[in-house]
Amino acid sequence: MIKVAKNLASRLMATPCLVCLAVPARRRGFCTSCEEELPWQPPGCQLCGVALGEAWSDPLCSRCSVRPPVFSSCHCTFAYEAPVSGMIRQFKDRAGFPEFRGLSNCFNEHFMQHYDDSASPWPELLLPVPQHPSRLRLRGFNQALLLARRLSQRSGIPVLDNSCQRRQGGSAQRGLNAEERMDNMQGTFRPSASATMMPGRRLAIIDDVVTTTATTQAMATALSDCAAARIDVWALARSNHQPES
Repeated sequence: MIKVAKNLASRLMATPCLVCLAVPARRRGFCTSCEEELPWQPPGCQLCGVALGEAWSDPLCSRCSVRPPVFSSCHCTFAYEAPVSGMIRQFKDRAGFPEFRGLSNCFNEHFMQHYDDSASPWPELLLPVPQHPSRLRLRGFNQALLLARRLSQRSGIPVLDNSCQRRQGGSAQRGLNAEERMDNMQGTFRPSASATMMPGRRLAIIDDVVTTTATTQAMATALSDCAAARIDVWALARSNHQPES
């Protein structure tokens, strides 16, 4: 009877799965079934990370083969699809920190596993994408910075949270095609005083969602001007439905 009572108490106190809300969650915040069904980002373009169709034989997507990015690689843990897309919006717009912890657990393990298993050199600094000033005032936090700090706790890699300054103003990205987004972001970032720490260093830009890579490309351009040795991009999720170019 005592053992049954303890088992019942442990189930009542167990954290529910972030997706189904019914089954107790495992270590990463999801039950086994829901975790398996998450929209994990498949292998894709070797540069920008966008998913490629099964019939696509080239290692690069059509955009990167014509206009390669400044950064060396882009890695995303999830495709920006339900339920991950809703969880990210919940975190960003409603301060859904349980969702953030669950997704960042998966992100951290993806990051660590990649460098453990590959010949790629580990980054020496984590650089979160700066939040637009008006958005930062409205939201109260920079989700990329929180993601980088949690990854730093797991990896031991320091965070440089003021690597770039983001200019005020600028046209909105919504409604623009891929090339227009790239052009619109030119000159958005400029290195800050901490740029003296970057020459010859391997850097990892950290963001929550990558759509066309226009933002990370603009930031990588500013960082490459500081003679960084290598720049990788890491994000929670990747949109595989690109605006028409």
